[in-house]
Amino acid sequence: MHRIASQLLAGSARHARRSPSVFRVLASRSLHHRVQPPYNVEDGMGDFLPPASLKMIAEDYQQGLLDRLNDEVKDTPQRPRSVVQTVIEAAQDPSKALMFSYASEALNNSFFLQCLKPPRAGALDHEDDMSQYLSGRIREQFGSVAQLKSTFGATALGMFGSGWVWLVCDQSGELAVIPTFGAGTLLVRSQVPIQTHIKGTSTAVIGEEPIIGRPRGIPGVNPTGQPAASSPASGVSSQQHPPHPPTQTRQFSSSALRANDSFRVASLSDHANRPPLGDTLFPLLCVSVHEHAWVSAGYGVWGKEEYMKRFWSVVNWEQVSRHYAIYAPDRSTADI
Repeated sequence: MHRIASQLLAGSARHARRSPSVFRVLASRSLHHRVQPPYNVEDGMGDFLPPASLKMIAEDYQQGLLDRLNDEVKDTPQRPRSVVQTVIEAAQDPSKALMFSYASEALNNSFFLQCLKPPRAGALDHEDDMSQYLSGRIREQFGSVAQLKSTFGATALGMFGSGWVWLVCDQSGELAVIPTFGAGTLLVRSQVPIQTHIKGTSTAVIGEEPIIGRPRGIPGVNPTGQPAASSPASGVSSQQHPPHPPTQTRQFSSSALRANDSFRVASLSDHANRPPLGDTLFPLLCVSVHEHAWVSAGYGVWGKEEYMKRFWSVVNWEQVSRHYAIYAPDRSTADI
């Protein structure tokens, strides 16, 4: 780190004198700072999230998670790590359960926000941006896009407590809807962040300022390898920071999905005759199932169902389609 800092300062001394922000970033390279998502938070997210609610989720909640994470990594080997690296390392150490929870929750929340796209004027949703390949596979496996939405929504409504609902695929293109609970995540498997499979995709999360000199990827890990499932942990916060990350979470292991047949049947009960999912699952889409999300948006305490209905109006189907084509390429076109 000192060598990188020295090279930067020696090569751009005059620029650095004019840019004190360079020193601030270098001095705080071990801390996580909030940055904006890829849209204007002040505009809200259509009928799904009003401006105040989107600001709470994207700024206040995310900053609260990162503040707590900074406290947890202080004076630990994880202090200079990225959020993704912290999730990977903390998941392997039960004593770092709380550190894992804050890092994983920030990672999940970031992915959820990146799945959203502000509505176009006069359009009900972004389904016209869905590729024919993805649309065809959804119809083949779920019957229709409407049935996928129904399965996804039913999964969220069937969850008691906070968590996340994911649309995932395996390398053969098989799709499934899977819940994780508390701070459980599907974004990291073993020691590899899932999104490194997408060329040019950053592993930084919303709320994590880019760090000068940060190495690309994770040292010692092949980003094109085939990762196995991880077993995330969770914990309870006793720190005092605004706003309010979850006070209680549950442990969830994505490897249990393959081992527990009853869980798989419950999640895919309408598709029992479909081939089983592969060992590696790639998240395509995610929604936050946290009471603060729909209560802050004005849906009321029991407004989860309406919250889920309006979620589809802002799903970025172009991004979902692009990632699906990367994770599970269309083999039929390769033979033409």
